[in-house]
This record gives sequence, structure tokens and C-alpha cells, in this order.
Amino acid sequence: MKKRLLSVSALLLSAAIYAQIGSYPVSKGSQWKYLDNGTSQDATDWNMPTAANAGWLSGNAPLGYGDPTATVISYGPDSGNKFITSYFYRDIEVNASTLTEMVEFGVRRDDGVIVYVNGVEVFRDNMPAEPTNYMTFSSSTIDGANEKRYYIFQVPKSAFTTGLNRISAEVHNRDGSSSDLGFDMFIRNTNADLAISCDEPHIGCFSSIAPTAQLDHLIMAPEFRYQLLFKEGENYMTGTGTVPGNHDFTAYVPTGGSSTVGHLSVNQENTPGGVSMLNIHLDEETKLWVVDDSKAVDMYDANLVTTSRNCSGGLTPWGTVITTEEDTAAGDANGDGYEDLGWFVEIDPVTASVKDYGNNKKEKLWALGRMNHENIVITPDGTTAYYGEDGGTHCVYKFVADTPNNFTSGKVYVLKLDLALSNDEPSSATATWVLVPNTTQADRNNLRTVAGTLGGTNFNGVEDCEISPIDGKIYFTSKGKNRIYSFRDNGLTISEFETFAGGMDYTIAGPNGAVTEPWADGNDNLTFDDKGNLWVLQDGGLNYIWVIRPNHTQSNPKIELFASMPAGAEPTGLTFTPDFKYGFFSVQHPNGNNAAQQDATFGDVTFNASAAIVFALDANLGAHTPAADFTADVTTVNEGETVTFTDLSTNNPTSWSWTFEGGDPATSTEENPVVTYATPGTYNVTLTTSNVAGTSPEVVKVEYIVVEEILGTENPLKGMVSLYPNPTDGRVTVDINGEAGSDVLVEVYDMLGRKVSETKGQSIGGNQKLDINLSASGEQIYIVNVHIGDKTGTYKLIKKN
Repeated sequence: MKKRLLSVSALLLSAAIYAQIGSYPVSKGSQWKYLDNGTSQDATDWNMPTAANAGWLSGNAPLGYGDPTATVISYGPDSGNKFITSYFYRDIEVNASTLTEMVEFGVRRDDGVIVYVNGVEVFRDNMPAEPTNYMTFSSSTIDGANEKRYYIFQVPKSAFTTGLNRISAEVHNRDGSSSDLGFDMFIRNTNADLAISCDEPHIGCFSSIAPTAQLDHLIMAPEFRYQLLFKEGENYMTGTGTVPGNHDFTAYVPTGGSSTVGHLSVNQENTPGGVSMLNIHLDEETKLWVVDDSKAVDMYDANLVTTSRNCSGGLTPWGTVITTEEDTAAGDANGDGYEDLGWFVEIDPVTASVKDYGNNKKEKLWALGRMNHENIVITPDGTTAYYGEDGGTHCVYKFVADTPNNFTSGKVYVLKLDLALSNDEPSSATATWVLVPNTTQADRNNLRTVAGTLGGTNFNGVEDCEISPIDGKIYFTSKGKNRIYSFRDNGLTISEFETFAGGMDYTIAGPNGAVTEPWADGNDNLTFDDKGNLWVLQDGGLNYIWVIRPNHTQSNPKIELFASMPAGAEPTGLTFTPDFKYGFFSVQHPNGNNAAQQDATFGDVTFNASAAIVFALDANLGAHTPAADFTADVTTVNEGETVTFTDLSTNNPTSWSWTFEGGDPATSTEENPVVTYATPGTYNVTLTTSNVAGTSPEVVKVEYIVVEEILGTENPLKGMVSLYPNPTDGRVTVDINGEAGSDVLVEVYDMLGRKVSETKGQSIGGNQKLDINLSASGEQIYIVNVHIGDKTGTYKLIKKN
């Protein structure tokens, strides 16, 4: 019986050990075994899979002390003489066949770290080279935001074996008086597919501009053009009044999925606010966008009362536009129980009116709550929205609709990080969605206040939320913290919360070489393109448009600089057509004394008032210098005959300049001129073409037109026979297109009257071609007699080597 009990105990111990073995990949915040008692492991095999390491503790990462952590470990009895090294390991099951050639390790270390796989060192960071031991200090002090960043390393998959693997790390402090220590690590397959390919033209492929202070004109990547579409002060095409200023969020709503016909919604961030709706289309011939109609959306009636500070917004999967009110001024003018300001408002772009949800009145989206609204982004299935508040709580919210594609009812949640931010960097990768009451009018009017009392995390200016088309994660800006954060939504919780970008300087590969540029402040609008590039519009710092590549990490940045706004302006509200050939954004409140510059129309435009523009790769927008080319209906004629020329130039020329050597007329500006040639010889033809973009290089076709001499007063075979080429290098074709049923004889004589060739045709009727070879003779002039039945035509033939 005793023996059996020992066996059961052994099985239970084995099961307990197995339960602590994790799986691959390893995520942030995973559970790690750790040793924090100050004993050295230099002479042990602690990092080998066979080591039991009895007495080690367990805890979820991040582990450490001094900063917010999930698991606080010991630094010893003396705060002035802390343990230098702490040890961590995690056992995982791995199927080596599923690993990529290189495995990505992301390690958060404060201060230095040495990492092992199955007892073999795979990398060290911020540590001296070997030899090192338990008492070795890190190479340098890590502080501020760098204490929370994950540094990326690549480890070959050969470091792993199929089955049990031990991942180990020893973290070394800077010295015994350090105030903090921290550790976390993730391990996953590399994703080489995240690097975008520019083998084919794409709106995300360009060369960075040089970093610059704002100048008196718009600067854009050299591969691009822009066209000004809609400007403050213009008259609306429908209705009365002029276009207000402070253009903000733009939304392109395609008609029937089209990337060339649709609506463009433009917010006006004023008090009172407004939205303009444009009907636009692309002229396929000129490659310019045309505004067919513009009008103000009616947002003022007894039900809506008013709207204010229409800042950002979003598009719905069902084809409407949501505009936001970044104003919570109190008041219920119509007595309907809802405060008048601080809501989302949904607009039908076709009718340019606020939606009626079946109550025979226009209403705002009360269920999403009242706050200083900024952007909203909606999942493709129409069930879930993410949005943030710029002011008030500064929180991130989620709305889950009761019915897909209908946001009149549903649940609201506020994001609460499991650990507070430290130095504006995440202390952990996890958070919880906390349900916020929103069923009554009082709930909805006061939703942000209640969310704050429930512990929603303050991110200090949540300007925008977007969903990546590549990884499905949520990205949002914190303007006050100068960062873009991202996370994965798991329902009631989130994971993989991290700083995606910001809070540091970046090296830009500009036209004059690599330059380090600060990220600065004002992270405002975000927009993803279809390849996962994140376009970031800043309303602070230098008011740039940045583009962050999908394979960017904070330790291996991939960031480009796309545009700089004209003086006084900020870029706002970028949106794309469905094919991602065209983008739209607004230039808000530029200075009134900016300089004129050419847009894609090749006319002067001046950014001296708010404007909405469209941009695209050079080839897709506006006129381009023509490439001249042409053809002729015939190139060999008899004297006195005519030739019709046809223009084949590309890029839509609007003017032509022809020169016809030996022709009448000698020049022409017609597109397809007709020219008479009176004198035998060989003649050049020259063409240049022009349009608003410029003039083509001259195209000269040398000896293109051959005019044959007719010997005698009349050629009875005129129109029936042609000889080509003439001049010839020796091989000549005689083309006979008439006199069916007659015998054909072609005789060639030199200038001394000697017959050098005789060729007979066949009496078969219809067209025939006879080939004559004069290659053996040198340069000279021949007389060619063509006999068809009882008719003879005489021609002069020139032979050139």
C-alpha cells in the first residue's frame, strides 16, 4: 500500500510539472519561473531542460520591482545593496518543423540580459562580453521609456529541438543601488511577409522628403501629385452660402464600390460645426477629379438642435458617414432628455442628410454615449466600433451593437489596463474591457463620467482608432503622450498591448542621406492602406504626414516621411479610394500669405485657406508630357499623290507641330493632316506634340515618304502598281493590285540601258507580289518597266548600300 501511495505521489508531481510546461509561441505576460534569493547560478545547470530547480517561484510577467509589475520579486534585505542578478526560465513544447528559419525574440530588460535556449547562449543585450558572472553589472543604465521597450533579436530555429525546450534569461542590474529591475519576453515566428513589396507601383511606395520646418507651400514625396478640390470661401453648388473653414475629417464613399465615382464628406471643425458633401468623379481622359456638386449637410432642426466642432469621424461598412462632435457644452434646448452636444451623428451621403432611425425624425447616435468624440472605426461585420475621447476621460471605448449595421442600441465598454502606464510605456500587455451603463438617457448623457469612475485608463488625448487589415489589431493615438498604442481584442480582455510608435527619434532615409528626426507631438489621424502601411497625420510638432511600415518595431524602426504642410496648417482626415490609387485629406487653417504653387492641373493654387485635396502617384493624376508618334496610310506614292498622317502620340496631346519635307503643306498644326507630294524623292517627317504638362521630344522619321517619278507624260498603270522600298538595299517588292487575268513582266535596266533583271508574274488574276533581288550590284539608279497585258508603266528605282 505504501509503495502504491509513492507511485501516486510521483504521478501527481509529474502532472504538476507538466502543467507548468507552456507551448510555442510565447506571448508577453506569460508565466515564468524565477529565482530572487541572491544565490549565484554560475556553477549550476539551471538553464538546462534537465534541471529541476527546486524551490523556484512562479509568476506572470512582467516581473521585477520598482515599477508597476505583474509579479514583484525580491531584491534582498538591503535596498542600498540589491542583488545584481535575477534568474528566469520557461519550459515550452516545440514542434521544430513549424518554426521559421529565424525565430523572433522580443525582450524587455532593465538593465542587461543574457538569454539561453537549452543552456546555450543565443544573445545578450546591454551586457559586457564574456566572461561574465553573477556579480557583473550591465553595460549601461536603462531608464525612462527604454525600460518598457521590447528589443528584437533573431535566433536560428536550429537552437530548438522538437519536444521540451527551456528558455532562460538572467537579468543583471546596473549596480546594487538601482531603483528597479524588470523582465518580460515574447517568442514567435518571424513574418517576412510584413515587409511591403514595391515591385509594382503603390500609393505606399515613395521616397521620404527631407525633414523640414513648415514652409510657405505644401511639400509631398517626389513620386506624387496633388489636386486641390474644395476650398474655404467657395460658393456651394447646391443651396446658398459659402464653404466654411477648418476642414477636418474626409471620407470617400464609393458609388457601387467605384474608385472613380463617389461622395466626399468633409467636416468643418467650427462652433457651430458642419459637414459638406461633394459628388465627385475622375475624368479618365484628363486624369483629374471633377466636383459635380457640393452642398452643406442640414444638421440643424428641432430634433438635432445643432452640431459643434465636427472633428474626426469614420465610415460604416453599410455606406454611411459618421461625423463626431468634440464639444460637450451643456444644454437641452428641445427638452428631449438628451444633452444637445457631444455625440456621433450618422449621415447618408446620397441624400446628404442625417439618418432617420424609424422615428420620423433625425437623431444622433445616443447609445454610444456623450463625450468629446474624435474618430470611430467599425469592424467589417458591422458589429463593433472603437473610439476615443480627446478630453474628459481621455479613454478608449468599445461599442458592441445589438444588431449588426445598426448602432442605435448596444453595449459600451471602457478600456482599463491591468497595470498603469509608466513613463508613458505599457507596464504589461493585458487589459480588461469594463462594461459602462448606457441604457437610460441619464446613462448616455453621463457615460464618460461613469467610465472614469470605473477605472478607465486615461491616455491623454485619444485622437484616432483604426483596425489593421494585416493583423486585425486595434491601433490608437495618444496625442498627449506622443505615442501610437496597439492591442489585440479578445472579447472581454485584450492582449499584446504595446507602444507601436512614437516617444523617440527615428532615422529617415531622406534625399540627402539618413537624418534623425524627432517624432514630436500631435499624433492625430490614422489611416491604413491595403498593404498595412499606417499613415499618421500630425497636428503638432512640424505637422508632418508619416508612414509607418507594417514590419516596423520600436527596436527596428521602419518609418518614412511623406509630406509637410504649408505654414500654419495641419493635415487632417486622410481617406483612400477602394483601389488605393487615390487619397484625400484636408489642409486645415493654413496661413493667409502662403505662396502659389502648381497642382496636378498645372494651374496655380494657394493654400491660404482650408482646403481638401486628392493625391496620387504621378502617373495616376493629371496631364503628362506627350510621347510623340505617328503613322501614314502609305509611305510610297507617285508624284502628285497625297498621304494621310495619323497621330499616335500618348498622354493626350492638345497641340501638334508637323514638318513635312517636300510636302504641301510644309507644316501643319492639325492632329491628322493630309499632305501632297509633287516632287519625286525621299523625305523626312517630323512631329512634336504638347499639352499643359509640356512638349514632347521631337520625333523624326528619316526618309519616311518615298515619292516615285513617273516617266513619260502618263502612266497607264497609275494606282495599280507600287514598288517598295525605294530607295532599296537590293530587295524590292512589286505590288500589283489590278488587271486580273493579264500576263505580268517586270524588267529592270541600268542607266546604260542594259537589262539586269527580268521577272514574270502569273496570269492568275487579282493581287500579286513579285520579289526582285538586286543585291549583287552597287549603288546606282535603275529604270523599272512593269508590263501588264498591253499596258506599261515606267519607274525610277534607287539602289543604296
